[in-house]
Amino acid sequence: MLRSVAFVLALSGLPLAAQDSISVDEVIQKHIAALGGREALEKVASTVMTGSFELPAMGASGTITVYAKAPNKRLAVINIDGFGEIFQGFNGESGFSVSPMGSVDFTGQMLEDAKRDSLMHPELHWKEIYPKIEIKGKGKVGEREAWIVVMTPEKGNPLTAWFDAESFLLLKTSGVRVTDQGEAEVTTELSDYREVPGTGVKMAHQMKQVIPVGEIIMRFTEIKANADIDDAKFNKP
Repeated sequence: MLRSVAFVLALSGLPLAAQDSISVDEVIQKHIAALGGREALEKVASTVMTGSFELPAMGASGTITVYAKAPNKRLAVINIDGFGEIFQGFNGESGFSVSPMGSVDFTGQMLEDAKRDSLMHPELHWKEIYPKIEIKGKGKVGEREAWIVVMTPEKGNPLTAWFDAESFLLLKTSGVRVTDQGEAEVTTELSDYREVPGTGVKMAHQMKQVIPVGEIIMRFTEIKANADIDDAKFNKP
């Protein structure tokens, strides 16, 4: 009956009331459902994402491959034309960054951030990772209306996330990160959500990250699920 009333209102041109409040649990559960559901997510034990990498402000471009494996291993390999390879990873215990300029072993807050970043399907564990989660109303990401959610970990800076108010896909995150050069504001926009073949799970195929040196644009042309990845792959090269 309610669906019929909504349909009639829509046909008449009368506006339907927009949802003006929401709970943390509702946002999380609707986001998980938007990605494909808890059961489908839990069946994806690893991913390999390959694509292109651009840093327009520095005229840099190249390729990127991101390996991830449950429960908490992650490695990004970026090959920049004329510069070389950059490795950033976490093997379940230690984190690192290696480039032609040198290497950094993560400690303190950098290590804590790497642990969170490397969790497979973090949305399934947000209430454990972030003891404090608050809804801060609605805002805009481009033309899309979004719920604004602030998530604060036990250790580290809060992360603000924008969830599409209609689809509940994650559109954007922003927060202060600790690097070997000091603290920096990092904003990431996610788009082009598509289903990963054979999984029923949606993942963003484009990410735009804004950091102090400019924008980084990552476009993933292929995402493979449940690839066989040796644990040694995630060790510091």
